[in-house]
Amino acid sequence: MKRLLFLLSLLFFTFSLSAQDSVESGISFDKREYDFGSVPRENKNYTCTFILENKTDKPLVLLSVNTSCSCLKARYSRRPLKVGEKSSITMTLEASKMEKGLFHRVVEVHTNSGVSRLIVRGKSE
Repeated sequence: MKRLLFLLSLLFFTFSLSAQDSVESGISFDKREYDFGSVPRENKNYTCTFILENKTDKPLVLLSVNTSCSCLKARYSRRPLKVGEKSSITMTLEASKMEKGLFHRVVEVHTNSGVSRLIVRGKSE
């Protein structure tokens, strides 16, 4: 019974997060997840880019991009995006700072229109 309650709660939480991302933030992304695959733990950086578009009816300002790990850095423009304008967020993974094994990092994109979440994952070897 407890397990069923936990699973239902998790399902509801996941649904509410995805609904919040698509409706409240007003941002359209080319992808919501990026899989680095197998990443050797050496002194090398890996990057991926998320393209975003302002789908609101006002200028959109990226206030901050927060990562869930010090091994992941975000680079983005702080210039307001006009309605319909596109920009990018470049994520840099510092492999030497990773622990061995599977990783799943959440990236929160805070704007003047809400919060969106992106996922970066892979396997550190």
